[in-house]
Amino acid sequence: MSRIFAIADLHLSLARPKPMDIFGPGWQDHVRRVARHWDADVLPDDLVLVAGDISWAMKLDEARPDLEWVAARPGRKVLIKGNHDYWWSSLRQVRQAAPAGLYFVQNDVAAFDDAVIGGTRLWDFPGVRWPLPVAEVMAGAVVETLEDEARAEVDDEKIRRRELRRLENSLAQLPRDGRRRVAMVHYPPVGADGWPTVLTDIIRRYDIDLCVYGHVHALGDEPRPGADCVIGGTRYVLTACDWLDCRPCRLDDPPVPASG
Repeated sequence: MSRIFAIADLHLSLARPKPMDIFGPGWQDHVRRVARHWDADVLPDDLVLVAGDISWAMKLDEARPDLEWVAARPGRKVLIKGNHDYWWSSLRQVRQAAPAGLYFVQNDVAAFDDAVIGGTRLWDFPGVRWPLPVAEVMAGAVVETLEDEARAEVDDEKIRRRELRRLENSLAQLPRDGRRRVAMVHYPPVGADGWPTVLTDIIRRYDIDLCVYGHVHALGDEPRPGADCVIGGTRYVLTACDWLDCRPCRLDDPPVPASG
């Protein structure tokens, strides 16, 4: 049985370098550190889930060096779109242009011998709360670049309804045949408290074994139960690059005790 690793929020920028250490010391030399850990820990047959915010690029051509960097790492890489992946517009174009060894999930399913993976980007949902002082700064840096991110997607409630439909449509496609059932999203479906939400209620209905997510940064030293918890039989794990100290997290180990 292949092992499962995960990491999110790589925030690569090989074509047009963008320093990440302005967001804190956890990002110092992060690309080299991720590569060192990834190359040492992951085997060719392992699955590596990359849960969004892969590249700062605005266009697919600019993202190509970043995708090639991911493809050069060991394992079978499964990628999902994050809120900063503006280069990811047409799924068909992304799949056609991507290097070998990359698999893309966008409201559909990626199936392997012993795991099936579905998911969507999600969005900010009421009741899913994280204290995010530095994450807000990170988001603001992109807003300044794009003038106003909200101009592209102004109706949060409309986006939420759409993402809920996409999540259910994707998870409903997962076959029930004994393989590990994995949900992969970018925005957190659970808050820092680790308690159930409308999103975990949906995920529970589809008997998901593991849900990985990213997006949440700069948590500091305060305990965050929602970063690794079990709700309704599903293990939820935060896999943001800085939270993992730039090391892909192995997730086929036994889950932590239930918290909700």
